[in-house]
Amino acid sequence: MMKKVLLFCLLLFALTACAGEPSPTGTSTLDATVLYKTAISGATADAFLTQSALPPTQTLAPTGTWTPFPTLDRTRPLIQTPTGEKPCDRAGAGHPIDVTIPDGTVVAPGEAFSKTWRLENVGSCTWTRQYALTFFSGNSLNAFQTNNLSQEVAPGEVIDVSVDMEAPMTAGFYQSNWMLSNGEGALFGIGPNGDAPFWVRIEVVPSVTDTPALTATVTSTPVVYLEGDADLGDGDRLDLDTATLNPGDVTQADFLYRHGGDPAHILMTMNGTVWMVFGETEPTFGDCNKAGMTGNAISFEDVPTGTTICYRTSDMLPGRMLIEGFAGGKLSVSFLTWAVP
Repeated sequence: MMKKVLLFCLLLFALTACAGEPSPTGTSTLDATVLYKTAISGATADAFLTQSALPPTQTLAPTGTWTPFPTLDRTRPLIQTPTGEKPCDRAGAGHPIDVTIPDGTVVAPGEAFSKTWRLENVGSCTWTRQYALTFFSGNSLNAFQTNNLSQEVAPGEVIDVSVDMEAPMTAGFYQSNWMLSNGEGALFGIGPNGDAPFWVRIEVVPSVTDTPALTATVTSTPVVYLEGDADLGDGDRLDLDTATLNPGDVTQADFLYRHGGDPAHILMTMNGTVWMVFGETEPTFGDCNKAGMTGNAISFEDVPTGTTICYRTSDMLPGRMLIEGFAGGKLSVSFLTWAVP
């Protein structure tokens, strides 16, 4: 009996040991869908945990310094409000400004002419007789470079100013620029800023003419009406129709001489007398008769001894006057007046 019990126990132990071994199965495989869902779930959880760990007010510390670029101011400057104050010395162009010799006028070599500009006083100061028409630049065209005004010009008034000129002997284009000067010699002109000159522009062209047929002509010989000379002091007047110094009737005087101012010497026409500086060559009756003359004053610092002036008196008689010199405070002149033939 004991043997049977022992045998049963051994058999039961053997069966129990064999039951503990796992039975072999086939190799397991991974499901891709399950893995994908698992990865998404893990990433979401990590992100949630990370965000939850950050403090709500965390700011990033700067890694370096930065200097801002300056901003350009592109606003327009304020428009200046005009004060209404006019400058003292300012000229404006008249209508027209070129009374004679417009730009591009053709003249013959050596031809004498008179250029006249019309100017308006648009400043606040009166132009006195100490103001002058003054050569500025270019070619002076053999003109006196300073020509005092013959009358005062109040603000708003207009004046015609003229200067006697002579064309060069060489053909070509020439321009002479002029301005005004005040009693202190300061220059001013026209334009928005009152600093622009006005000018005369000519073209010198040699005259080409056919040889005229010879014709008999009768040339009248000019008759000398009177000749004389005078020594003029400051304030003296001279009548060229009667050769009278300081006539009792001032309406008979043809010009007035002033000395000692700035400029030093001024000759001013009176009572409708006109004249033109001819030069150092003695003019003939024909030269003076066809000269372009004006009533402008003639002024100079140094006496132009030997210079001749063609004139037409207040009685409309032609003539010529020679400046002979200056001594003892007196300006010496000689003159010849023709009778109208």
